[in-house]
Amino acid sequence: MTEESDYEAMADDLVARGATRAQMMGRPILKAGSTMFAAHVGGDRLAVKLGRDTTAFADALALPGAAVWSPGDSGRLFHDWVALPSSVEDEWMRFAEIARVSAQTSLAIQSDKKSPAKSKKGTTGR
Repeated sequence: MTEESDYEAMADDLVARGATRAQMMGRPILKAGSTMFAAHVGGDRLAVKLGRDTTAFADALALPGAAVWSPGDSGRLFHDWVALPSSVEDEWMRFAEIARVSAQTSLAIQSDKKSPAKSKKGTTGR
């Protein structure tokens, strides 16, 4: 398989789990709600948002060729993101799923915080 078709197969699996496909700056990305959690970048790398203080982030960075993601290799680091090279493509799904679950959980927490408090019927407020 090519990297593109491997990415597509992984994306299909993540979409079946609730992710959505989108494009950002001409690159295919995956989102949970409105939150981007993965991007197929540079044709041969997958960038995933794992959170710099997580075990998953440390595990991903320990892989050969992995690095903190710098979009467009600009030197501006996205410190919660890891770019995984195609040489560790067999790990892409594992880390993309961790990123999806994390993004989905964050959305659920944000939604709970925005929900108005439920009032108790029959209370007078005294």
